[in-house]
Amino acid sequence: MHLIKIKMDPATYFPILGTIFSVCLSFSPTVPFIQVFQRKEKIEILPEGMLLCQLMNRLLWCSVWILTKRWIPFINAITGIFITTVFLILYLYLYYHRMCFQTFTKSFLLLCFECLIVGGAVFYNNEKVVSTLAMIFNVAMYIAPGQKIIRVIKEKNYKLIPIRSTIVSILCSGSWLMYGITINLFAQILPNALGLFFSILNTMAWGYFYVNRDKGKEEETFAVIHNTD
Repeated sequence: MHLIKIKMDPATYFPILGTIFSVCLSFSPTVPFIQVFQRKEKIEILPEGMLLCQLMNRLLWCSVWILTKRWIPFINAITGIFITTVFLILYLYLYYHRMCFQTFTKSFLLLCFECLIVGGAVFYNNEKVVSTLAMIFNVAMYIAPGQKIIRVIKEKNYKLIPIRSTIVSILCSGSWLMYGITINLFAQILPNALGLFFSILNTMAWGYFYVNRDKGKEEETFAVIHNTD
């Protein structure tokens, strides 16, 4: 009896892995949305800019994969578009429902502007133009993790870093980085290399401040006792 061997090349299994991790990351805004719906947190905690940037990024990458006829990453982009759109609809509903018409109008106009840019890029039908735009918005998505590292270092607070999402982000960025290297697509390599770098930095910062969390408390206690004396 012969065993059937299924051979998969890197251009197949890297995007499959990337899609799995990307879908997991797409659900990361779930907790803050639940907190806002339950009125435990203010609506301002919702990541408006991140959602709009993610949608723009995924719309552009969806166009790139259509133009290059790469269907596994296309499925990833379409899934991400659907999940992000659902969160954006909830976001707009919350602002409209709570009479925040100015913010609602701003977000809605930005969303329309994004669709116009994507539509123009696709109509131009140039893979390099669309992939370059996708790369720019992909890089913009990693500004937040970079800013978070600075805040964590200043406040010495490891709780600011969602460690589970950060670990998944390492796996996700690593998978898409390897896929970009496999197909030799710079627009895919650069943003995911940055994403991997910032995610590793976040993990290292979390580990350092988690290990030294008791030391910080001891220093605060000593400072209080010293001031009392």
